Amino acid sequence: MPMEFIAATYIGSFNNKELILDVYDEVNRYFAREDLPFRMLFVGKLSIPPGYLINLQTEKGTLKLYPLEAILDALHSKLLQEVETKGSIRMNKIFALVSFPLVSRNPYFDFYEQFFGVQEEKVGLRMMVLSVKPFEPGVSELGVGDPLRIKETFKERLVKGVLHEIGHSFGLSHCRNNCVMNPPANMREWDERMVGYCDSCFLDIKRKLSLMEFEFEEGC
Repeated sequence: MPMEFIAATYIGSFNNKELILDVYDEVNRYFAREDLPFRMLFVGKLSIPPGYLINLQTEKGTLKLYPLEAILDALHSKLLQEVETKGSIRMNKIFALVSFPLVSRNPYFDFYEQFFGVQEEKVGLRMMVLSVKPFEPGVSELGVGDPLRIKETFKERLVKGVLHEIGHSFGLSHCRNNCVMNPPANMREWDERMVGYCDSCFLDIKRKLSLMEFEFEEGC
């Protein structure tokens, strides 16, 4: 089965940009170990013009954030650009880690909805976004003075989050097993999840990939 690439980027200010690359590299290592025919392809940082910033009122004061709609539009434009410049490879998806909470303003009421991760598809192109904020370890969880443990915990949480969203993009639903497709009630449960798909989800994604390849060949 031909290799499919997923454009990978990040949006916002990260104290440790190397961590983002480590997350994408770890996801690729998992795909390689499991012989799954897709890879993350880093395409650089994505910047959004400051004119798109909105004010969000919180208990801690006013925060300036990019609305989800602006992020998805920017990702769509970036993916179109990458598809045009890299036409020799199969790529119709883009994934972004963002350093701030994901919010979308309800067009009819004066409130904001908040999300962990979001996906949207436009004319066969899929955009995926995941906020790192909910996955940041707190001092009360891991204690003080162990920066390596904090970094590895944060990285593993994000790897699971990326695999979860990518699983959805290939047709996987939520499951109840020890699996990244099993959404947790809290971060403790997330930390207990294995880094990968359970046997049931793995077989399901293999079946869906075979079906997608058959439909692709039939359409050629």
